[in-house]
Order: sequence, then structure tokens, then C-alpha cells
Amino acid sequence: MNKWTIRGLASCVAVASACGPARGPSAPAPVVVPPLVPAPVPAPNAKLPPVPEVRGPLVINVQYPKPEQMLTVRDSNFIFGNVGTGAAALRINGVAVPVWPDGAFMGWLPVPPDSAPRYEILARSGAESARLVLPIRVPPLPDTTHRDKVLGDTLQPPPSPDTLLPVPANVYVTLGAPGAAVDDTDRVSIARPAPGNGQEYKWFLFPGTVVKTTGSVKASGDDFVRIQLDSVQDAFVLRSEVEARNISTTAPQTFVGDSLAPVRRIGPVRVVPAPEWIDVIVPMTGPPPPYLVEETDRTISLLLYGVMGAPVVSMMAEPVDPYFNSISSSTPEQSRVRYTINLNRAPYGYLALWHNGELTFRVRRPPRIADAASPLRGLTITIDPGHPPAGATGPTGLYEGDAVLQVGFKVRDLLVQRGVNVVLTRTGPEAVDLGLRPIISRRANAHAFVSIHLNAFPDGVNPFVNNGSLTLYFWPHSIPLGMATQPALIAEMGLRDNGTKFQNLAVARGTWMPSILTEGAFVIMPDQEAALRNPTFQEAYATAIVRGLETYFASLAQKP
Repeated sequence: MNKWTIRGLASCVAVASACGPARGPSAPAPVVVPPLVPAPVPAPNAKLPPVPEVRGPLVINVQYPKPEQMLTVRDSNFIFGNVGTGAAALRINGVAVPVWPDGAFMGWLPVPPDSAPRYEILARSGAESARLVLPIRVPPLPDTTHRDKVLGDTLQPPPSPDTLLPVPANVYVTLGAPGAAVDDTDRVSIARPAPGNGQEYKWFLFPGTVVKTTGSVKASGDDFVRIQLDSVQDAFVLRSEVEARNISTTAPQTFVGDSLAPVRRIGPVRVVPAPEWIDVIVPMTGPPPPYLVEETDRTISLLLYGVMGAPVVSMMAEPVDPYFNSISSSTPEQSRVRYTINLNRAPYGYLALWHNGELTFRVRRPPRIADAASPLRGLTITIDPGHPPAGATGPTGLYEGDAVLQVGFKVRDLLVQRGVNVVLTRTGPEAVDLGLRPIISRRANAHAFVSIHLNAFPDGVNPFVNNGSLTLYFWPHSIPLGMATQPALIAEMGLRDNGTKFQNLAVARGTWMPSILTEGAFVIMPDQEAALRNPTFQEAYATAIVRGLETYFASLAQKP
């Protein structure tokens, strides 16, 4: 927020060297604001409560971007904040920008040129006027003057700053450094197919997993280590995931460890049914193996790397199980084996556990829904009001974490009325670690996890045409809950349908239950921010979440 604002006949704004040195006594120069014409506000959404009228002093407050902030685009971008009154006309860099009745504004404007990297903001309300100059930074143009720096040049390609430094010898290291992940059953070392941000989080490895390291590389500002899950599968983990004893103290870029691969020999596989789950127990020698879990609509496969001696498996639980059908293994390869768990219904949840030389893959049974008309009664459901830490802030200063907490309370109340045991990950402004939120849910043995959020855009996305409601998931077994919730959000809140989509979400990566994250509205849009202050609209958001849960669990009752 920038406070360099002038109202009425205040003195001129001093930005950088724009104002010269004073030359003798002088009166403050008046603010000269030409006549301004209010820009039309977009047509109101009939589902949203009217934006309340605010008539305060004219003061320009910019929420985004911040002074001297580096933008990430050079074409067009948004700027938003408030002017203290809805009776104002506003112009930014010569473009009329709409002001909503509560004084909030949102502009979609060309990025200022390199020669004048600033937003010049003028506002007028009756006899009052204000001016603000907001300096920003613009990303440089790509260098096209040197052929050795031209992207895609095949004659003289530029050296990559992310060059892999190979490890020259066989070095086996142990994953799971203290503090690298949450210290719990869910503690894992995350591996991805390539280094850097934006890569898929694909493998979730036990602490104590021993792997061969073959190189190191810096990408996206982080240090990564290339590892071999087996002789044909590479992956990358953060350097912080490697135990300290495996990192050389004399040469930090090198690794020390065993020169021989661990021996993991698999014994007879057992299936142990229980009332709430089915355990598939895989005994083996050596340290825990790298593994990969994949799902289809009726199967869960468990692929183990770096193992040997796996017996062929084909069995059914006795007596015949209404949920678990059978388990089979692929023909063992040189260093891996895949177990396919066949189910009579869609996967609902699972846990991978390692203890005393046994990998236990625990397949969770769906809850028994006795009454489709009251499908939530007796269930435990976790409601996670998103943030803090972090979170977005709207034009008039509504913080996402505060708004979703009120929605979370309303979801809780609606669920309690339906006989649900509700777990809230937070009940106040305190920050809760992202990785801890799904762990809280698993510890409570919850049947579903819903994280409540509000959306915002990155630079370069037009908020006027892309805002709406969105539901996100990470694991395939969470898709049905997401698909049930998204239509309820649209029906109750009346915003654009942005779909049900996969996203690499920390809070939705718990595997023991269906887990989703809802982005019900855009807190940076003035009309939606105003609506989120309204208890009626908060209730609509909460009602949509509850209806999504009811639809999903009622569908479980309809299946044999």
C-alpha cells in the first residue's frame, strides 16, 4: 500500500528526482487534476449482494503492486486498491478505471514503458482531488543483439546455468534428513522427474530410503540431487532431503556413502483384512524401497524399485470381501515389481507404512452410508480455513485468511446440524504449517478434507474475464468429491465455472481420505471482496461445500 497521496491543495509528490530543489520560500503547489469521467462499473452479478456505498475521505491506497515491485510481464497487468469513497472518478496512466460503490478499484492496463516505470494515479470526488505516483520495475527485454544469447540458437548455444554436476563413482545415500519434512507418519522425501519448480511431485519416499546419487544441479534457485530409484528410473530430490552424513564436509558439492547397492529381497506377501481397511504386507530385507502409487477407477498399483526375488502373487481375501477383490503381481523384472490391488469399487484412500522390515500398504474402506437422505451423519470431516501463512488481500484490505475463517465456522455449524464430527485445522488467526493440515485430518481419521480458499491471479492474467469458482485436487481418488463440490459452488455463488482441476497442492496431498481445495471466489475482485464481507454470501459458500459433501457421500450409499 502506498501512502504518497495528496488531497485537496496539498503539496506535490516528490518521487525520485521529479521535483527540483526548493528555491526560496514558496507556498505548496496545488494539485492539478483535470476533469475526470467515472468509468462504468461492470454489470453486477445477481447472485452477489450489492456492494455497499462508502463515502469517506478521498485517499488513494494501492494494494497491488507495491512500490518498486518488479512485475513479471511486459504487456498488460492489473492494479487494484481503493480510494476511500465510491463517489470518485479515477484515471491511471491516462486510462479511466472503474470505482465500485465502496471505493474499491480494479484496473487492467498496459504495463508502463521502460522510460517511465510508474503508475500515475489521479482521483476526484466532488471538490476533492488526489494524485499518487507509484514507481514499479519492469522486467528487461530479452537480449537479441548477441547471437550467442538468442534463445534457440543452434550455432552457438549459450551455456546453461543449470548444468548437472555428475557424481563420478557409485555413492548410495540415505533420504529423510531431520527437518526436511514433517516428523510424522506422513513424513516423506518428495522426488520429481526433473529439477526445478513446477515439476510433478511423483514419488513420496520413506525416511531411510537408500538410493544411488548420480549428480547435482541448481534449478529455480534450489539445489537438487539426481538419484536412481533403480537402474532405469531417475528422479530428483532437494539436497536438503539427503542425510547430512552423506554430504562431504570438505567438498560440499560431493557426496559420501556406501559404494554397494542395498539388497532388498521380497518375501511372501500377505493380505490382512480389517473392519476399516485391508493391509497388503510386503516383507523384505534391507532398507525401505523407493515406490510409486498409481490409481485407476478400480485399482491401486504399488510399484517397488530396487528389489529382487519377488514371488508371483495372485490371491483373494478369504472370505470374499465386498470391497477388496484380489491382488496380483507383474512378472518380476530385474530390479522392480508391481502389485496391482483390484477393488470392487473406486479407491477411497490409503497409507504406505514402513516398520521393522515390512512395507504395509493399507487400503481404506469407504464408510458405510446407511441413509442416502442423511449421508453425513456419524462421519468425521476436516475443514481447513486456508492461510496463514501467506494469502491474498482484496482492494479494501480484506485478508483471505480472515474471510475463509468465517466461512469455515459456517461450514462447521451446518455440518454439526447434520450430525458430523467436525475437525477445524485452526480457529483463530494463528499460522498452521501447510504440511501439518492434512496430518491433523489423518490423525482424526477423518472421512474427507476440504481446504477453503479465495483466489487471486498472477501477473498478466486479466481478472475481469478469468475470475470464477474453482475446485482443486491432487490424488485421483479425490476427483469424485471435487466433481460433486464444483457444481454446488456455481449454483450457490453464481460465479463463472472454472472447473475441477489437478494442482500440486501441499494441503491436498494426504492419501488417507478424499481431499480437495476450493477457490470459491476472487478476493481481488471488488464486487466479490465486498460479498465476502457479507454473512449471507459467506453462508452461500459454506452451503456449497456442505452440498458437495452430501452429494459425494450419498453416491457411496447408492453403490453395492
